[in-house]
Amino acid sequence: MSEPKVSVVIPMYNVEKYLDTCVQSVRKQTLQNIEIILVDDGSPDRCGDMAEEYAKQDLRIRVVHRENGGLGPARNSGMEVATGEYIGFVDSDDWIEPQMFEELYNAATQHNADICFSGMQCMVDGAKGDRNVNPFADQVLTGQEEIFRLRRSFYGPLPNRQKWDPVPVSVWTAVYRRSLIVNNNLRFRNIRSEDKFFNTAACKAASVITAIGETRYNYRCDGQSSITRTFSERMVDSYLELFRELLTMAGSENPTYRNECLLRARRGVIDYTRVACQTIAGSRISQVQKSRAMRKMVDDVSVCVSVIGYPFWKLPIPQAVFAGLLRMKATWLMLSLAGLKVAL
Repeated sequence: MSEPKVSVVIPMYNVEKYLDTCVQSVRKQTLQNIEIILVDDGSPDRCGDMAEEYAKQDLRIRVVHRENGGLGPARNSGMEVATGEYIGFVDSDDWIEPQMFEELYNAATQHNADICFSGMQCMVDGAKGDRNVNPFADQVLTGQEEIFRLRRSFYGPLPNRQKWDPVPVSVWTAVYRRSLIVNNNLRFRNIRSEDKFFNTAACKAASVITAIGETRYNYRCDGQSSITRTFSERMVDSYLELFRELLTMAGSENPTYRNECLLRARRGVIDYTRVACQTIAGSRISQVQKSRAMRKMVDDVSVCVSVIGYPFWKLPIPQAVFAGLLRMKATWLMLSLAGLKVAL
């Protein structure tokens, strides 16, 4: 068989319930000349065995077994064996529409683009939720000045009334030229929100980026178990690590872009702290443990640096209230308000 046009990397961990829907959606792509790489990240369920069965049914499927190491390293293992002209990613609890990779590949090759982005469709219990169209649809960005208009969103939104930036940060909405990944040694970091760091590095290395308006990726927003919804002591540390690395990455930007990136990163820290607060408030740990976890966050230097002097009054009202309380380190009030939101 000729070189695959797209290698699709699918990391798997404890998703036996959803895996078949995901894999079958990739097998049914209208772009037939693809390679499907199933990465068993030491999954404790039947994912590894199911992957081997799929490989017997479809010669396009390759299976990689590895010790559990996290989503980022699992994707790296898939990229290391990929042979396609482009590489795409699908999370194993999601699924895609049949035209997705054909549309991404055609747009990428038409414009000789290193990366082609699209949008996504949120799915809640089988029903369509928010539809996120890429705001750069039908545009071709060349050179770092134009590309910065897209990649700056990966740091976070500016201080304005928008709840979030409309540019999707997730890698599963895109395809990446494999030579771009290989020549620039692009890898996922084993860190929370690893897509931010991968996409920032990939966009910096790219010469041409384009986007399409389709939303063929179905992102499952059901209440399935997820690291983003579960509290643990490690969760707080992972957020604080993300904050430090995000601010460091923003600070290392070209002086032309640095101030804007730092401003966006500071809002990113504030918004993520609010998400963490909601997770802590909704967890089953004791009030003392909740207070201790929240205190650890508000006392961290990366949070303090982000919130002091930040124009929080420009934010949407819920975020503005939270940012004001965060600046005052009013942990009890933050947890109380977050608890009400979780309950509702």
